[in-house]
Amino acid sequence: MRRSLLATLLLAALVLPACLPRATTRPPPPSLTSVADALFESVESEGTLASVFMVDAATGAPLYARHEHVRLLPASTMKVVSTSAALSAFGPDFRFHTPVRLEGTQLGNLFLGDLVVEASGDPSLGSWRFPETAMACEQLAEALHARGIRQWHGAVRVSNADEGPYGLFGPGWAWDDAAYAYSAAPTPFVFRENVVDLSLERPEGQDCTSQPRRPVVVRYTPAFDAPPTVVYFDPNAQRPGLGCVRERSTGRIRCVWRSTAEQCPRKASMRVAIDEPQVLFTSCLQEALAVRGIWRVPTAPQTASVPAVTTSEPLLEFVSPSLAELVKVTNKESLNLYAERLGLRFTRERMGTESYPALRDAMAQELTRRGISTRLLRAADGSGLSRYNVATARGLVGVIYTSLKEPYATALLESLPIAGVDGTLASTAVSNGTRGFIRAKTGTLSGQKAYVGIAERPNDPEHPRVVFALMLGNIDEQPSLTANQVFERFAEAMVSLPLR
Repeated sequence: MRRSLLATLLLAALVLPACLPRATTRPPPPSLTSVADALFESVESEGTLASVFMVDAATGAPLYARHEHVRLLPASTMKVVSTSAALSAFGPDFRFHTPVRLEGTQLGNLFLGDLVVEASGDPSLGSWRFPETAMACEQLAEALHARGIRQWHGAVRVSNADEGPYGLFGPGWAWDDAAYAYSAAPTPFVFRENVVDLSLERPEGQDCTSQPRRPVVVRYTPAFDAPPTVVYFDPNAQRPGLGCVRERSTGRIRCVWRSTAEQCPRKASMRVAIDEPQVLFTSCLQEALAVRGIWRVPTAPQTASVPAVTTSEPLLEFVSPSLAELVKVTNKESLNLYAERLGLRFTRERMGTESYPALRDAMAQELTRRGISTRLLRAADGSGLSRYNVATARGLVGVIYTSLKEPYATALLESLPIAGVDGTLASTAVSNGTRGFIRAKTGTLSGQKAYVGIAERPNDPEHPRVVFALMLGNIDEQPSLTANQVFERFAEAMVSLPLR
């Protein structure tokens, strides 16, 4: 009897589970790792190269890695390297000082001689971006007026302005980039960011379907001795716009003014780079002098009454905004000229000279100091325009991570654009939960896109802040996901998802 009962119980135990309904298998919840793996597998299936690295901002512990040693073009993320190097050498409070002196003789209200500006490499002199730099010509004219000078026979000279044997542009810059305002030459003397405003105006009553019967009005602001400007018209463009470049062979400005059947604007404008900032500075000063009633003749009279002995006296000193402010506009707005000047000024501080070969050596030494191998990151210029720059996601993360350990960390961090808020990330389509939690520098060249920065993880007490770099190369012209969409999805995962 007992054996029969035991056998029945055992049989029931075996049969019962088969009779119960089976539990439904649920997919695991999404994590940063699973979402990122699927995202990058998708873009790699189209032939795009993806290099990604993410570490804890406090400890440096790796949290996500994918092809992090692959070398790609960093583009404008190289600005993080040059600005952090400048901050490490000079500190956030550093300011450029550009002295101006009078060399000659003052006879009553007449000054016979030259006004000499000592080039300091300040990229902001005369810039419209800062109140203290925008009025440089007016300040100088006022200083001359305050000395009682009402007539000036002489010239403007700039000392220490020789760009050396390496020319006006960086190594590996594309020839068709060099014609545009975003690659204005990083000369030792910079004025108004080495650009002018060019505006065109069609004759009254002239339509867009034919060449104007009367000349187009061409204006440069500030006014200066501009090169010849040739305007071509494209009445069948897909969208209206104006494009102007400097022809390297002739020096003239060549513009193409595009219009459509629906849109035929009478006016158009843009910025154009110039190669001789001293000429622009002289013209600007001439206007300011005229406002104050100071008459200038470019050359001093050669007469016996001119004293043979001249003196050199300081007149004033232009002082730039702080380096922290310069770094902020450099990275927020991705200003190539500022990045080049800061990189070259850092090079002069470390190597005693300004040249691109010296910049490469100075940056290599700085990266070695931080424990970053040149196999991971190699700088050829300061802005990222050079196609000779080489970087990996691991190397770029190393720059941010080591910078967070140094006294200038706050200045560099505050210079990075905030996703969905400002700078080059202002238009990024991030979710409300991500907005304000990503600070990153972007970089773009043909077929290349890079992002490097910091992400806050408010729901992760173990890793509340991470440093990341995302580099995409060999991007198709019409990918399933644009580079910005890839970044936006990765950014949201960094902020909101658990690591695993």
